[in-house]
Amino acid sequence: MANLLEILKEQSAFGFTGKINLLLAANGQFQGVIYQHDGVVVGAHCGQLKDKKALYKMIFDDVDSAVAFKFVVEPEVVGSDLQSFKLSFEEVKKEAQDIYHRYQDSKKLRPPMHLKLVINPEIIVSLDPISPEEFDVLAVLAEWCTVSDVYKYSRLMDFDVTNALVSLRKKKAIKVFQN
Repeated sequence: MANLLEILKEQSAFGFTGKINLLLAANGQFQGVIYQHDGVVVGAHCGQLKDKKALYKMIFDDVDSAVAFKFVVEPEVVGSDLQSFKLSFEEVKKEAQDIYHRYQDSKKLRPPMHLKLVINPEIIVSLDPISPEEFDVLAVLAEWCTVSDVYKYSRLMDFDVTNALVSLRKKKAIKVFQN
């Protein structure tokens, strides 16, 4: 059975325009979609995620998950409203390989999803520099308070969220509470 990267490569070689649906093999439940235009990957949606974050989540789930997926390729017009980036198959493959190593390393550091997080106001007056990734996580924490919310609502890749949470915790910029 083919994996998602093989399907993308094949469709890219044909200059495919349309969508590739990711479904659970067991029951056909829709999991996500990848859009291609003239063989170039131009968009993706997976649950609440979209764009590159959704694309790489689907690729990594296909590689890592014990759950089997099936792929349904549907030719159709892909409107400009569905196109948010442009990546050739080789760019997708290279970027996925680079990100996957960081993704694997950060999985060991991922905190439990039920923990509540609170911003320590001391960070505002501290001299510790805040990276753009840490700022994004703090911005999410200004509205949401659990680890699962941070992963859900952040625009960062999961491994970037994990690394930012670890870094913010080391800087004592966030406090952790058990439920």
